Amino acid sequence: MTIHIGDWLMTSDRTDEQACRVAEKWEASWRLSWLPERLVTRAQALAGMDLAETYDREDVRHDRLVRARALVHAAELGLTLDLALLELGIRRCA
Repeated sequence: MTIHIGDWLMTSDRTDEQACRVAEKWEASWRLSWLPERLVTRAQALAGMDLAETYDREDVRHDRLVRARALVHAAELGLTLDLALLELGIRRCA
């Protein structure tokens, strides 16, 4: 599970989701592929990428440590974990 972080793009070796930087001078200048309607900070983009990788794990709803980590990342994005997983699930079905 590796997130590759560049100046303008974050990708994963586990999921097809990505985060792209769309501006240079704004703090909220990143866009997550699975949450495209909002701009996020670099830290939020990384949290979103980690959450997307976590979503791929079968134990996200059963392992307490994995769930706790996912809860923290969802909260950093201003989402509940259920809403974040729903958004990721919608992307997966599209």
